[in-house]
Amino acid sequence: SHQEATEKEVERILRLLQTHFKNDRKYEFTDMPISFFDLVIDPNSFARTVENIFHVSFIIRDGLAHVKLDEDKLPIIEPVEHREGREEDRSNLARNQAVISLSHQEWK
Repeated sequence: SHQEATEKEVERILRLLQTHFKNDRKYEFTDMPISFFDLVIDPNSFARTVENIFHVSFIIRDGLAHVKLDEDKLPIIEPVEHREGREEDRSNLARNQAVISLSHQEWK
């Protein structure tokens, strides 16, 4: 079903985010969040980019990752530490949502 496909894609992207974050931490002295746009933009497909943003929104909604702005005011994303991501902790976090506008021209 469409819902199952969405869930599988959300899980795949979460694993990708966790893997990249974990690998970056091996080689860096500080925790380095990942550029939100580097994670979601598919340079070959605007439609796939929009789908990626949609799927990442579930990861953020469920409290499995945080998005914030870096010093250049660009969005960065990092997974929530496993101990931080416990169900009872996630349910107590404040939920904030935002709308992103990304035109085809900006994507290019």
